[in-house]
Amino acid sequence: MCIDEALLSSYLDGELEEPYLSQTAEHLAHCAACRARLERLKGISAILAKDELPQEEIDSARERGLEVLERKLLGQEGRKPGFFRRRIEMGLGSMITAAAGLVVVFIGGFVLFGTSPEQTSEIIPSYTVQADSQNVRFVSDQETRGLDGYSLEEILSYLDSKGYNVDISIKGIQPIE
Repeated sequence: MCIDEALLSSYLDGELEEPYLSQTAEHLAHCAACRARLERLKGISAILAKDELPQEEIDSARERGLEVLERKLLGQEGRKPGFFRRRIEMGLGSMITAAAGLVVVFIGGFVLFGTSPEQTSEIIPSYTVQADSQNVRFVSDQETRGLDGYSLEEILSYLDSKGYNVDISIKGIQPIE
């Protein structure tokens, strides 16, 4: 069984300890395929080591990148974007927490400050209706007959005038079919 790439890479970097170091060396002594793979890894490692950037160049590139980000975030004029131009991001948990907080504040306001009629009238204006002969009709006991005072024919004609269709059945009598 051949050695995997991770073990070969660790062997090349000198990170293997015994007994793995001696077992890998013994396998490489007998396996030409693994030796070829190790040589390819050595070549890649040499190319990467040769093309390493000096720390000054890395720091310079980092500073340029940060300047570009700062210009993007602060805008071209060098000032922060206004409140309404900012992008607000909120997760679902934050939205639920904010909604629950709003409900608690709303209910707490009513509990702490109450709702007396004086406070309510300040918030919701009220008005009184003046009663006069045009909008009030007096009903006396003589005028009120109730349903018992009307015949079935009068009730049906009233309902018919209002657009109702009434189907009448009498208890105990079977309909004729």
